[in-house]
Amino acid sequence: MSADDIACGSGTIGALRRVGLSWPMLIGAAAFVLVLAAGVVRLDEDIYWQIVTGRWIIAHGYVPARDIFSFTRPGARWIVQEWGAEVLEALVYGMAGWAGLALLAALCFGLTIAYLARFLLARMQPVHALLLTALCGGMMLDYLIVRPHELVWPLTALWVGGLIESSERRRAPPWWLLAVMLLWANLHASFILGLLLAVPIALEAVLGARPAWKPAAGRWGLFLAAALGCALANPQGWRLIVFPFHMLGMPVLARIPEWQPPDLQRPQLFGLWLIGVLGLAFAGRFILPIVRSLLLIGLIFFALQHVRNVSLLGLISPLLIATPLAGQWRREPLARRGAPALDGTVRTPGAAGGRGALCATIVLAGALGIAAVSVRRPRPSAQATPRAAVAALLARRPRARILDDIEFGGYLISRGVPVFVDPRIAVYGNAFLERYYAALELSPGGNIDALLKRYRINAVLLGRPWPLVRWLERSPSWKRVYAGRWAVAYVRARATGS
Repeated sequence: MSADDIACGSGTIGALRRVGLSWPMLIGAAAFVLVLAAGVVRLDEDIYWQIVTGRWIIAHGYVPARDIFSFTRPGARWIVQEWGAEVLEALVYGMAGWAGLALLAALCFGLTIAYLARFLLARMQPVHALLLTALCGGMMLDYLIVRPHELVWPLTALWVGGLIESSERRRAPPWWLLAVMLLWANLHASFILGLLLAVPIALEAVLGARPAWKPAAGRWGLFLAAALGCALANPQGWRLIVFPFHMLGMPVLARIPEWQPPDLQRPQLFGLWLIGVLGLAFAGRFILPIVRSLLLIGLIFFALQHVRNVSLLGLISPLLIATPLAGQWRREPLARRGAPALDGTVRTPGAAGGRGALCATIVLAGALGIAAVSVRRPRPSAQATPRAAVAALLARRPRARILDDIEFGGYLISRGVPVFVDPRIAVYGNAFLERYYAALELSPGGNIDALLKRYRINAVLLGRPWPLVRWLERSPSWKRVYAGRWAVAYVRARATGS
């Protein structure tokens, strides 16, 4: 047995290095397979309209700028902020169905986790790097949905990690990162976060380059200007830059579950992460430079505002804290005494692997992933797919003008039915959506009779037990044609124009 093997604790572990395996390779492959085998990857209601949009773009050869799906807002401005991802989803679905989309999402998650592990292993002792990777990866699982935001996780990791590495090495960012921004801007509007993060990271790099700060400022300034130019290279132009701010300024977001604050009364890794960070900070064991402190505080603030941002905190925070945390740990007495023995158990396989092992890992993980989706057969949830309710409505009103639950809008679009509303909330605007929710709740501002008359509604399709359901049950003008676990449907008893 070699000295390496003795240090690592076993000949088996030492052999892993000889065959070319690495921790990022193993962790990424394991993450890919496990999320598929456990059924963690979800397909929600948005996937329906996104696939239809992608097919429309492929068929027409351009990105629509006006609404094409609703009968309430026809021709309204539509910022298709994720057109590239929608085309990708349409292509994958056309080739491999729901299983292909689940495989795509799991692949993006696995690649992101592999990059995080590689980034952390280059800065921290392996035992700490792997624990931090597991914790932050777990924070991302709750929002592992087949959506454009998840498909750009690898790009987010590459962008932020590349900028931080350049700052720490006192050099300008590599120009290939601009290709990441160009791709990101055409896949999802979260690219604006990448631009916003680049500014303080550049400031940190310039401040750290003193006294030669002027050349550093010039190089970083040129890179930031080029990055902004790449972000503008999209079908929407400058409108896509302001779109996220417009959407975040809509008060109606508070009514949508994914835009609500996280429920900290429920046990979750986000709460554990907060306790750990605050505990270390209060004990004086976790100190960040001022720029990174402000960035981390900002990410925590956004995660506490919207549950969907917890995944971004899990993705970006380890990139920010790795180097300062590792440096402080190395100065601790405990690190000098007991850490080497503990760390030796995980030091091998290492941070970088061989090509042969990589190819074998890809083949094995791919086979296991395909087997997992073949067994589980992923598909959108029944709660988002009111197939029987829509069939009952259309059987009685083939040209139905449906007042639909917003969660059913995507499925209706996939059936070619014009919708009253759907999850593209920016198309409808805050005022329209507030009136819509007030109508479902029978609030004074809703005026359900006026809404039904204005839009000539002759059918209603709802999922949640809105007060409107009780009103429809009592009204002689409406007849229930379907009632199931996830949906209830009504038609006018004496409909006109149907």
